Amino acid sequence: MNTPAALEMAATDDRQLAGARHAVPLTFRTAWLYWLPPALLALGLALVFLNPFIGDWDGLDYTVLSVRGYPSSMALGRSLFIFFNHTLYRIAHAFFGVPTADAYLIFKWAIVIQCPLAVVACWTLARDLTGSVRAATVTGVLIAVSPVFVLYSGQVMTDVPSVLLLAVALTIYLRGARQRKMWLLFAGAAVLGAGVNVRETTAFYAPWLLIAPLVYGWKFNRRDITLASLAVLIFLIVALSGFAFWYLSDPTYRLSWHQWLASMHEEAALHPVRPRNIVPFVAYFFLTAPLVFVALPVAAWKEWRARAWSPLLACAAVGILSNLLLFFNYSTAVNWRYFLTGLPALAPLAGAYFVRAETDRTGSSRWGFTYAVVGPLVITGVMLILVQPASSDHFNKLALSRDYYEQLKLLPRDAVVMAGSQTVAVTYWRGIGAGDWDVIGIGGGWPGSQLDSVITNHLRQGHRVFLDADRRWWHPCGWRATELPVLVSLQSRFHFQRVSNTIYEIKDSGDATARDQPQLEGLLPDNRPAEVKKCFTVSKGN
Repeated sequence: MNTPAALEMAATDDRQLAGARHAVPLTFRTAWLYWLPPALLALGLALVFLNPFIGDWDGLDYTVLSVRGYPSSMALGRSLFIFFNHTLYRIAHAFFGVPTADAYLIFKWAIVIQCPLAVVACWTLARDLTGSVRAATVTGVLIAVSPVFVLYSGQVMTDVPSVLLLAVALTIYLRGARQRKMWLLFAGAAVLGAGVNVRETTAFYAPWLLIAPLVYGWKFNRRDITLASLAVLIFLIVALSGFAFWYLSDPTYRLSWHQWLASMHEEAALHPVRPRNIVPFVAYFFLTAPLVFVALPVAAWKEWRARAWSPLLACAAVGILSNLLLFFNYSTAVNWRYFLTGLPALAPLAGAYFVRAETDRTGSSRWGFTYAVVGPLVITGVMLILVQPASSDHFNKLALSRDYYEQLKLLPRDAVVMAGSQTVAVTYWRGIGAGDWDVIGIGGGWPGSQLDSVITNHLRQGHRVFLDADRRWWHPCGWRATELPVLVSLQSRFHFQRVSNTIYEIKDSGDATARDQPQLEGLLPDNRPAEVKKCFTVSKGN
């Protein structure tokens, strides 16, 4: 009989954590009081920090590709993410008349909906690993308040969907290994492979396919080795088949993929992997989930002392390995969101530790659970107070891509545009059919010392070239600042004609009608000391 007293006893269902025996085992349905609050917390934070437009640069690219139904040239194509969105768009466009310009709203709200589902999936994984709904609830809260998880819960990005699929895959495969059920084992491997088609770092969890059976007592006999080998094979087929299809069957995709690969080599040259990258690596790891990061060493030691190589510790070890592998990619030194990769596997260990430690300290499982939940909630309160203003400023800058179309309407539809950080906006509006603009991009697309010749070639071919000198689009920080001296040098090589307050048409030096002065020197870091002081410098050169 599920009386209140029985349910309270069942809530302390991990004897190792609370020292209590089961009265009535809680099913997922009857445990709703434990998984629903973290899910609602995640949804609430996603709405508070909802991006007013699409999100980061990659999100604009994903939006265009999702509308077209074409895989990304990045990595393995993100095909599951893109074609899922494309299906949503086709349905909304056909039945509800949603215009292409509003397609991003479909994709963004799909992420918002997946946000609480991802927390519930992580809660389920933690409950299976710890045997405790209370440890699982603390885990869910730790995931829900992760700054990276929160900020990307309202953007058209792969972060939240990858957490959702990863947690589902790990849970299904864990149950298959624990129950020795072949179909669960293979289903978990397939879902993990599908996750690679949302974000490629999911592949870092491939060792779980071999480690999980071992920690659940599988032997090195023919049957067990065959099952584990087949699971790995299924994972590889699902993970790689989409990319292999497009790469082998579509010459255009193959060319664009090699162009992306070349740009990655250029980016890697700008941000080489070196020992000093350990500083941003640790900083971003910490910022992703501060309490999880701080608890990991002690939590791992305590778990080892209590249960040695348990499924909980083994899963966390795979999560640590996944994050450590990030160090060998240049992006880790400049972007914090990749550290969400290890969080679904690391948070359960921290959640179990916090519940156990607080229960031991207070002598009460109920108060121990309460205090374990309060910590992450305090972090959330501080984040809402301190991060929200900066986050709003960041989001407002991202939303300027939505309004940049008003600037593009001032230019010919086939113009060549240099717009700094708004290069992505030009690409986006072109991608959804608003124009046919070409760009001279920044970052991997920046021609460097060849900028003069690139512009000259465009002019010789009859193309009109425009520069938006708005200082908001030309950042004076880190590696982006190295682009500015080359930009300023254009003044000695070309003439300029004003189109708007910040936009100039670049013309040949022989054009006597173009005599406007863009005063590009104002873009140099030395002339923007107030902005330079705000540069984020976790590591030298960042």
